[in-house]
Amino acid sequence: MRYLGIDFGRKRIGLALSDAEGRIAFPHKTVGRADDVFKVIEAEGVDAVVIGLPVSLDGTDSEETRAVRAFAAMLSGSLQLPMAFESEVFTTKIAEAHSSREHADASAAALILQSYLDRISAEGQK
Repeated sequence: MRYLGIDFGRKRIGLALSDAEGRIAFPHKTVGRADDVFKVIEAEGVDAVVIGLPVSLDGTDSEETRAVRAFAAMLSGSLQLPMAFESEVFTTKIAEAHSSREHADASAAALILQSYLDRISAEGQK
């Protein structure tokens, strides 16, 4: 199963892809529009989408959380693919510390996706 990981931002959208078995996440690219996300889904044969959800440390929704949920609703209205949320707490900070600025969003998407893949593998839900 091929997964697409998304680190949504108002200016940039980081994308990551899993291997065909859905075990390992790799940074893919950074895009600027939702249309580009749809192109990647089609071109790469994506089977499911995982979107990073920014939740504050106290567990409440923020303005960014609402923006991500709106983006996810727009995607799910146009796609017939399973979608899931995964916490993205600190992923951008970690990605920025370990990759160049131009690759940080895609690297953050890979961290989000890998976290999800590890969790479902541990839970035996694949």
